[in-house]
Amino acid sequence: MNTKSPRPLHPAYRWLVLVIMSLICFAQYYIYDSITPLGPLIKSELGFTGSEYGLLFSAYSVANVFLFMLLIAGVLVDKLGLKISGILYGFLCFLGATLTAVGSWKGLPGLLGGGYDWLRTAFLPEWSPELKIMLLGRMIYGVGAEAILVVNNKVLARWFTGKELAFAYGMNLTIMRLGTFLALNVQAPAAGWFGLRGSLWFAAAIMGVGFSSYFVYLLLERLARGRLGAPGVIESGGVAPEEKFVLRSAFSFDSSFWFISLLCVTFYSAVFPFQSYAPDILVQKFGYSVNAAGHVASALIFGTMIFTPLLGLYVDRKGKRATMMIAGALLLIPCHVLIGYTHFPPIVPIFFVGVALSLVPAALWAAIPMMVPENRLGTAFGVVGYVQNVGLMLFPFLAGKIADAHTVAGVVDYTSTMLMFAGLGVVGFAFSVLLKWADGRRKDGVSIEAVLRK
Repeated sequence: MNTKSPRPLHPAYRWLVLVIMSLICFAQYYIYDSITPLGPLIKSELGFTGSEYGLLFSAYSVANVFLFMLLIAGVLVDKLGLKISGILYGFLCFLGATLTAVGSWKGLPGLLGGGYDWLRTAFLPEWSPELKIMLLGRMIYGVGAEAILVVNNKVLARWFTGKELAFAYGMNLTIMRLGTFLALNVQAPAAGWFGLRGSLWFAAAIMGVGFSSYFVYLLLERLARGRLGAPGVIESGGVAPEEKFVLRSAFSFDSSFWFISLLCVTFYSAVFPFQSYAPDILVQKFGYSVNAAGHVASALIFGTMIFTPLLGLYVDRKGKRATMMIAGALLLIPCHVLIGYTHFPPIVPIFFVGVALSLVPAALWAAIPMMVPENRLGTAFGVVGYVQNVGLMLFPFLAGKIADAHTVAGVVDYTSTMLMFAGLGVVGFAFSVLLKWADGRRKDGVSIEAVLRK
């Protein structure tokens, strides 16, 4: 009888898993910002107002917030397993990207027939059928995209432990934000090559390729099953039980967790909605062309791609997580003020917004597994994601409303919008200071500020 154990996995195997798993999130990030450099074209060719353009970003979070789809997604990931849930939510990302492209299509009236006029008048007649279809696509995409991030975070927490965790999250974020970087640099030229509609179909095709990559990840997971070094496999053989998403356990989280959640919503609301409007700000205030504005706006992502893995490596070795979150939140304030109130070369503050977007996430996401027991980790990621989506739903729309209120003869004054983003930075800084204070008073004595996981 052969009792020989399967050979252990090579240490590089989990990094291969990380890269392949990151590809679907790369595509998901690309889709989110695929409309960002197209803002001026969307408003001019489709006749959208600034607030209607903002709704395309707010719609991303509507179902996650009001229908609790992100919290439900956490339950389904555990109930259905990674295979089925990942395929389901990856398909929703692809479907949403496709519907967004369909909504911009010139042939939409012919495609819908009599349904086009019904869609125009049946509800919200002030919105065009094109806007309604695109909002539906963005909403479906948002459900899939946030759920895929829950799947992604769970995969990383299963495959990486100890001093590699923050670096793994940093590398994962770098690959994902490469999607945003390319969207900001490719979508405007794609619109020049294929037209506005063609550029949105191009983005949908990228999401289709990303969705296909998830099947490669599932193959890698299957090949590793039962081998030492795979998730859940313990030294003595056998597999440890997997943690479950239990919503009621969220009420037992301590104040450090809630401060980190509130920091998350204010910080990301000061970054991602700003990123969505940055190209139009560069066009309206600084006189950039649409293509040049996309390139300059991408400096934000270029900064975070460089620094996030390096800062993750630093966090793994030195700690100082709470201090890094304070620094990142504080850095946002002068950046937004400079863009809103001066004509200082905008590429500099935009780049440093990217540095801030490295400081906070590099510490934040890796800190959650340190402050939350493993059997409640799914719950924690779901709750933080839900709170974050409240901000991602509310603030793009508010930014658009403020911009509309300060538009004269087609020219937008974004000063008040930037003041709102700077104010969010101030609130985020306050929550980061409270986090550091609460972290030092943790009853279990485990501080995310200094502890290095072994």
